Amino acid sequence: MRSDLRGDLQRCGIAAAFVAFLGLLAAVPAWAGDDPVEYNRDIRPILANNCFNCHGPATKKAGLRLDDRDSAVKPAASNAVPIVPGRPEASELIRRVFAAAPETVMPPPSSHKTLKPAEKELLRKWIAQGAKYQKHWSFEPPTKSAVPQVAGVASNNPIDAFLADRLRREGLKFSPEAEPHILVRRVAFALTGLPPTPAEVDQFLQDRAATTPEAAYQRLVERYLASPHYGEEMARHWLDLARYADTHGLHLDNERQMWLYRDWVIRAYNDNMPFDRFTHEQLAGDLLPNATSEQLIATGFNRCNVTTSEGGSIDAEWVYRNAVDRTTTVIETWLALTGGCCVCHDHKFDPLTMKDYYAMFAFFYSADGPALDGNALLTAPFLKRPTPAQEKRLAELNEQLAAAQQELARKRQECQYVDPAEAGPEAAKFAADPAQSFRAWLQSQRSNQGPGLPKEIVALLKQPKLEAEQQARLRNY
Repeated sequence: MRSDLRGDLQRCGIAAAFVAFLGLLAAVPAWAGDDPVEYNRDIRPILANNCFNCHGPATKKAGLRLDDRDSAVKPAASNAVPIVPGRPEASELIRRVFAAAPETVMPPPSSHKTLKPAEKELLRKWIAQGAKYQKHWSFEPPTKSAVPQVAGVASNNPIDAFLADRLRREGLKFSPEAEPHILVRRVAFALTGLPPTPAEVDQFLQDRAATTPEAAYQRLVERYLASPHYGEEMARHWLDLARYADTHGLHLDNERQMWLYRDWVIRAYNDNMPFDRFTHEQLAGDLLPNATSEQLIATGFNRCNVTTSEGGSIDAEWVYRNAVDRTTTVIETWLALTGGCCVCHDHKFDPLTMKDYYAMFAFFYSADGPALDGNALLTAPFLKRPTPAQEKRLAELNEQLAAAQQELARKRQECQYVDPAEAGPEAAKFAADPAQSFRAWLQSQRSNQGPGLPKEIVALLKQPKLEAEQQARLRNY
């Protein structure tokens, strides 16, 4: 789970420069020079801001969707072809955006939107290059770029080389290196969410003086990664996505105990749990073979949804709402998609359909527990988790119990049972007491249909005639 923070947090000035770099990405003049025009980077923002409101997934005026290439390259309702790849002069889109007449120009004056000359030229260049569309960046296969060679960059981290190359092209430079006491503060907040103690600052300064800044920095990062506060800081972000809370969230908003799940997430980060296991145990820990109590606790992820027992609540409604909450949360956390839109319709942007959504929904709908929480601190099903000291004491008691049961079984084999209801001067007295007489117990249980007894015992009680071995099993029980 833990990314390679040891290598990524190399330079003192990297944080400030990286923020500047992200801001620059949106301002690249792609039409300058002969650089290829990219749909996601250069064209989608123009169309989204100016065109999709009328020619997008929700509203398809004139039968045209400019967000979909198949629609954009075929004739619209007017029989004009919006985009002719490679031929901007034949594309109705170019004719409209460059038009001067208010009844022809796009976007129309009524939209209160106007394309800048550079944006119009960018659209023309994009179509001339073939009008290549792209999926959302997260669905495009990542490609590895060659690390640029930039004079004066001594870092071994390729991120620095990409940043330096971009800053050079923009006429900018790296920020000055941070002072050591500022650097240790940044690392402490990034990895633990807490400021460094004076002793930690002193340790870092002494380490730098005794070795090298680079080696001291590596050890600084290692120390904070080993801190229990690292898991607390990382878990804080995950628990926000998992909708963790210590109350039910609705109506009375009364307390519920979920902190064992919270602590499980913290341990997962501190132990550097593999991400596949992190996923399996939270979504289906109870379905794993011989599931441990830790794996059962992990499934608290599915119990973090808001619950209620407000008067008038309908069970069937809340079984559905609970399953929707769990399905949507799984899609958002593990797929990074806004799956909730598919509760009502196919997704307008992400590649999800209602059918996809409810296929996943079926798992959570069929496995749901009680629909309402009963306004209880512990809503069933719940797990009781003893402390380490209690676990030790329980183990001792279980050993004593096992020994006592063995001794009882041995003595039972030695004894020849004689029902007091069938012999002796007080037989009549015992004949009506199920606690004293097996015969009385058998009659009592048969009359009452064996309430609260194990299934196998109830099955024996229903037999009209009992064999000797069956009677022995009932007597032993």
